[in-house]
Amino acid sequence: MRRLRRADRSNGVRAAPADSVSGGEEPGTDDPTPATLAEATTADGEAMLADLVEAGVVDATGGDARLAADFDEHRRTAVERLRALPPDDLAAATLAVAPTATSAEAVTEGERTFVVLSDGSSEPAGEVWLRRPVAVAETAAALALAETADLDADRRAVAAHGLSVYLDDCPVCGTDLEARKAGGCCGPPRTDAEGHPLRALVCVDCRTQFVAFE
Repeated sequence: MRRLRRADRSNGVRAAPADSVSGGEEPGTDDPTPATLAEATTADGEAMLADLVEAGVVDATGGDARLAADFDEHRRTAVERLRALPPDDLAAATLAVAPTATSAEAVTEGERTFVVLSDGSSEPAGEVWLRRPVAVAETAAALALAETADLDADRRAVAAHGLSVYLDDCPVCGTDLEARKAGGCCGPPRTDAEGHPLRALVCVDCRTQFVAFE
């Protein structure tokens, strides 16, 4: 499969990893409701990219946007530390960078491990279920942003998801990510507001979708 250039992926980013769950959907289903570290459902990819370029996180010189070397070094260091953590410790680390959550726990359903963030409301809609690879990727990005960029916690959380568009391999198992249709194995593919199919960066070994884009 042809790998997308990072510049191609940066256009039309949707802040919704297709393999997370929110709003009371059953964990482990193949077509869950999208959720992110910031519990955002949409994001302006172009505006986000401009913020990250201004903050020195993304280098947009030349024809191909890419992560700035300093930020990427911090992100990779954080990934190495987070993926070695037991699930409960990963949940605690994710909670620390999740601005809308008041508690977190690790939940295993079959072969899948989730970090479950809660806003304390006891309502199903107040929970966000993040697959372990997504939690590692977005928590690492948020930690690296805190060290390298002057962004508040809310913007870091949203940007941490958007930066998944620059992933080349799975932060947990190391498998090369592939661009595939966004959505589960059953039913129609996910689409944007105009009905155009979305694609996603996918780890086929972990059965995890990280970020959807046009």
